[in-house]
Amino acid sequence: MTTSGTCPRTGTAPWSTPWRPGWTCATTGRWPGWTSRREAWPSRRSRGRRRPARTSWSRSPLGALKNDVPRFVPPLPPERTGAVHRLGFGRYEKVALAFDEAFWRRAGWSHLVLFPPEATEPAAWVFDLDAFGAGPVLVCHTFHSATGHLAGAPPAAAASRVTDMLSAALGAPCPEPVAVAVTGWAEDPYTSGAYTHVPPGSSNADPDLLGTPVAGRLLFAGEHTQSARLGYADGAMTSGVREAKRLLGTSTVALGRLTDRA
Repeated sequence: MTTSGTCPRTGTAPWSTPWRPGWTCATTGRWPGWTSRREAWPSRRSRGRRRPARTSWSRSPLGALKNDVPRFVPPLPPERTGAVHRLGFGRYEKVALAFDEAFWRRAGWSHLVLFPPEATEPAAWVFDLDAFGAGPVLVCHTFHSATGHLAGAPPAAAASRVTDMLSAALGAPCPEPVAVAVTGWAEDPYTSGAYTHVPPGSSNADPDLLGTPVAGRLLFAGEHTQSARLGYADGAMTSGVREAKRLLGTSTVALGRLTDRA
């Protein structure tokens, strides 16, 4: 096994080595069920099995790539790492509150913008999922400068902050939620935040560059690999469709429900 990132048969880097039947160039990292290196020799070990491969596909979020997760051996080309570091990746968390009923509808409310009492604190967007037929659920979107209130806090504390703002806006006590869910993307080492944005010094060309293959063999997908829908779930999905078509060499792919496989 090599640690230099070169093929033991040719002495060249995987990106520049022409693929041969049975060879592999596999993007791997410190993820559950994955190995901890990329190999470029006749086969690779994966969950106890050895599989040949000619193309690899990375779906690591931009925050993980900024932290060198997974570790690419050899390193990605400089123009690729430059785009990774130029793009911004912030903190954006959500607090979802489920209630017995959509009490806010009685006040004539639906989607809301809540302003905390502190003048220096940013507003929060609250989306009414009941308006979309998903039941009596409010989802509070908390932006970068306010996410410190959620960092390391238990879900009950995050819920109390939102219900306190709702009570102040209603002028009456807010009912207790029956269920609470809080994201923690910033604390997750395999995401390190959310979502991608284009700061000064970067441009839309950077995410588009991240969506192009390295040497035609290492593919990338994710919301950060295209500029049309940067930061959105549908942007991530369409990037996956794009790479599936590239991988299969087809102009279309069929989408359907995943099924359990033995």
